Amino acid sequence: MDNTGDHTAQIIEKCIEGDIKAQFILYKMYSKAMYNIAIRILNNKMDTEDILQESFITAFGGLGELNNEKALGSWLKRIVINNCITHIRNNRVIYEDIEDYKFDNEDEHPEIDDSIDPTIVHKAIKELPDGCRTVLVLHALENYKHREIAEMLEISESTSKTQYRRALMLLNNMLKHKIYVN
Repeated sequence: MDNTGDHTAQIIEKCIEGDIKAQFILYKMYSKAMYNIAIRILNNKMDTEDILQESFITAFGGLGELNNEKALGSWLKRIVINNCITHIRNNRVIYEDIEDYKFDNEDEHPEIDDSIDPTIVHKAIKELPDGCRTVLVLHALENYKHREIAEMLEISESTSKTQYRRALMLLNNMLKHKIYVN
């Protein structure tokens, strides 16, 4: 019999009661995954660490509202992403509405070669402009729909789609360059 849910429920209950040891256990259970989400969006270690701390403080304060301990991971993820989006808004990342811009090879749908070393892909994603990177991470890695991204970032859905397409094209070009030049 799997009692992981019971264990998590006990930890959550102790966190709600203010038990610091339980909060540390919960933090250790989820901090690495939440850090990875935030760093992909923000691409800045200091900002990511701040967001992570802020997100867990928010989570510990709101745990009493969580109805299902099985939803804890996705609930934390949403807090982290929302805090990242707020940070981006406050720091005025610009999302260019480039619908009228004609891309080279516009009729092609760029695809990334999945045989490429993930480390190279990760480094290339970090080099993308902030707006493109944010949309790419939210859509391709976190599985948000463009409609949801548009609402979160307060941009149009078409801008989200355009930024995503631009990110794929830039990423594709960077990866081709890194593979063939190195």
